[in-house]
Amino acid sequence: MRRLLCIATALLVFTLTAKAQEGFAVKAGVNNVTLDVDGFGSESELGFYVGGGYLFETGGIIQVEPSLLLGIVEDLTSLYIPVMFRYPITEEFNVQAGPQINAILEEGIPDGKFGIDLAFGAGYQIDDNWFVEARYGLDVIRGGDFGDAVNVNTLTAGVGYRFN
Repeated sequence: MRRLLCIATALLVFTLTAKAQEGFAVKAGVNNVTLDVDGFGSESELGFYVGGGYLFETGGIIQVEPSLLLGIVEDLTSLYIPVMFRYPITEEFNVQAGPQINAILEEGIPDGKFGIDLAFGAGYQIDDNWFVEARYGLDVIRGGDFGDAVNVNTLTAGVGYRFN
């Protein structure tokens, strides 16, 4: 757990201090987590997320945006670290895809706290600063002995403000 928090902090510091044209953004919105356990069915919970990210210009068409998000639903608090590759369809509309690390921060879970998702979604730039985005994270790999039996999928939809 400490190692993950150190890595997440280092990623956030890197994204805040790196030079890029587009800038740092704060984000918040609705978070829906679906926990599917083989043989026991699935359960979905609605909550919220908050966090930030930094949009990097790569010199080409594709942009890269790593983020650090804290998601809270009734029975589960998680840390998400998506690294989204954004492709602009128009000046305002973009599609996104990339890996997302997720870590369950609850103490009572003995196994399977860490996972890697394939996340994909879309975003819309309202003006120079405000944007909306929605993303689905599909659980691909979950660590631990019960990793093959547990899937944690997330749907996030929210608003953000980019400091240019």
